[in-house]
Amino acid sequence: MTKEKERLLSMLKENKISEDDYKILSASLDKKTSSFVLQLFSLLINPFQRIAGLYSLLAGLVILFSMSYLGVIAKVYFPGILDCLNSSIVSNPKIPLNFFLLAYQNIVSWFVLSILFIIAAKICHQKRMRIIDFFGTVALARFPFLVLVVFLSIVRVLNPSFMDIDLTHGFQIQKSFMTPMFGTVVVICAIWQITTYFYALKESSGLSGKKLWISFISAIILGEMLSSTLTVFFL
Repeated sequence: MTKEKERLLSMLKENKISEDDYKILSASLDKKTSSFVLQLFSLLINPFQRIAGLYSLLAGLVILFSMSYLGVIAKVYFPGILDCLNSSIVSNPKIPLNFFLLAYQNIVSWFVLSILFIIAAKICHQKRMRIIDFFGTVALARFPFLVLVVFLSIVRVLNPSFMDIDLTHGFQIQKSFMTPMFGTVVVICAIWQITTYFYALKESSGLSGKKLWISFISAIILGEMLSSTLTVFFL
């Protein structure tokens, strides 16, 4: 869009178009840019309108296993549907951090929340539901945490000591130029994750209004409790 604006400005200077034509064409370009940004934002928080069924399930499984692989590099656990836990906080884990443990945690979180979404839709007497849509959208909805784990992996590789937390003298936050950026990314990804879960339920169930919100809040709370119970056993 910038090149197109520069071209318009050049044409104006060369008197190939009038000033009125320049304003009209420039406004049209701004509108297209704004529309593109909105479409991109919509896709990032609700990709389920374009990706559903088997495609979302396959993409979601790739996301889950990618998180499990990168989680080993970042040295983090996934003990719940909304959790990403630094391994340095866990002292003497029953099972050392490895790909299979993280894959188990991710699969449990995915399966538990999918089942709870299905139950919520059934309770609300929703019809014409496809089970694959629930499992597919919930798996795909985990991609904000994949973004977070990619970021944590990069931090772990570039500055390992920043991710290590020593609890012998109480919990202390390292003061570094990375701290504000680190906290911002974590908060954004957490909010983003909750948002994608919301749209996963909305699109897969067809719920709306109060039923949607009550079902979502209930499923998230129960999902966090159940998934944490089933995954922290090994920590």
